[in-house]
Amino acid sequence: MSEGKVVQFGEARKAKQDEVRRNYERILFKRILGCYTFIEKLGLKSVDIVDISKSGCSFKWPETEGSFNEGEEIDFRFYFSQNTYLPMTLTVQRVEKIVENGLSFCHHGCTFDTDLSSYPAIEKMVEFIHAYSETAKEDKGEAQIWYL
Repeated sequence: MSEGKVVQFGEARKAKQDEVRRNYERILFKRILGCYTFIEKLGLKSVDIVDISKSGCSFKWPETEGSFNEGEEIDFRFYFSQNTYLPMTLTVQRVEKIVENGLSFCHHGCTFDTDLSSYPAIEKMVEFIHAYSETAKEDKGEAQIWYL
C-alpha cells in the first residue's frame, strides 16, 4: 500500500476562497481606493494595501522609502476621489522585510484607532470589501453589455 498525504478538502477550499477574496480586494485597492500615509517633510506617500480587516490592515512599500517602527502611530488616508478621503490613525504592530520579484519591501501590520470618528465608516468599508470579494464574479466576456 502506498503512503500518501491526506487532503483536507475543507482547509483547501478555505485557502482557495481566501486567495480569491484577496485578489478581489487588491482590485478594489489598486483601481478604486487610493491609500496613502502622511510623512512630515515628505508629504503623502502611496502604499499598497496587502490585507484589511475591521481591526486593522497591512501594507507594503519599497524598502528604499524607509520603514515605520513597531508601536509607531501613522496618519493614514483612504482616498475615494482626488479630493475626499477617510482619515485613520494606524498603530504599527509588526514590521517585516520581504522580497518580491527581486524588489525589497517593508511589510507593516497595523491596527486601527477605533476611537476616531471615521472608524464606523472604515468598518462599513471593510464589510463591503469582504462582501464584494466573497460574491463578485469575473466577467469572462460571455454576455455582451449593451449601452442604451
